[in-house]
Amino acid sequence: MLIDGVWQDDVDRFMVDGAFQRETSSFPSAIGADVIEALRVTPERFVLVASFSCPWSHGAVLAWMLKGFSQTVAVQRAGGKRVEGYGLLRGGPLSGPMDICHMHQLYSASDAAFTGRATVPMLWDRAAGRGVSNSSADIMLAFDGAGDGDSLYPSALAQDIDGLIVQIFDGLSNAVYRAGLAERQDAYDGAIEQVFGTLDWLETRLSGQRYLFGDQLTLADVRLFATLVRFDTVYATHFRCTRKRIVDYPSLWRFARRMYQMVGVKQTVDFEDIIEGYYVNDGSHNPFGLIGAQPVIDWDDTTDL
Repeated sequence: MLIDGVWQDDVDRFMVDGAFQRETSSFPSAIGADVIEALRVTPERFVLVASFSCPWSHGAVLAWMLKGFSQTVAVQRAGGKRVEGYGLLRGGPLSGPMDICHMHQLYSASDAAFTGRATVPMLWDRAAGRGVSNSSADIMLAFDGAGDGDSLYPSALAQDIDGLIVQIFDGLSNAVYRAGLAERQDAYDGAIEQVFGTLDWLETRLSGQRYLFGDQLTLADVRLFATLVRFDTVYATHFRCTRKRIVDYPSLWRFARRMYQMVGVKQTVDFEDIIEGYYVNDGSHNPFGLIGAQPVIDWDDTTDL
């Protein structure tokens, strides 16, 4: 992490007494109306920095794709073997011209005294030469507000969407990390109960309907998909969430395939990057960097869609 703008290799604060605890970033996250208007009028001014292994990055990339920014807002991919955190892959819009090769350098360029983890995603403003936000939630809302097509965050459902997103985060998207990174049995057991209790509840909710709010696609669906598409590949294997797979839940599996087969979505899913991002960069939880044998999954299956 960065301490007063200087990278420190031997400091991190996400493990507390053998349990994973996600740290709240101190980087500004709110995106103002002026930035949303600039996204609408001059989208080429911005770059979305994202790792295709990270589910929070993936949520931002999905909003970028679904709201029509794939041809106007460049994407700088972060990934590879983590040396000083996320690296910026060569050949992207920021890696060459700025002579920057680490994600943390974007944080220091934005705030010379920043202290915290250099996480992804980040919405970068080329004109200002700084990061606008590192909050996937706020970046997704900005793309939704400035982009084309039906809103993924309709005002009539906003409060319910927010509530459901919190439930999905607490019970599933963050709980799989608490299971996979646990260093105590009770921490793992508690997280597993939350993961599968939430999956069971979501399976019931999606039974007989296309999306979490009926026939309307929302940001809650986008966030859920970003977790489900990783589940059988890395959470059920590497993170030891072994009780069931997503393919064992008929409604969740149908929902996940329906999302995957939407126009443009498949192109945002990089299973090789997902596998490498988890198995190879997991330190003491996988010290030899071994990659587990992967289940055979047909994401292009159209049965019952």
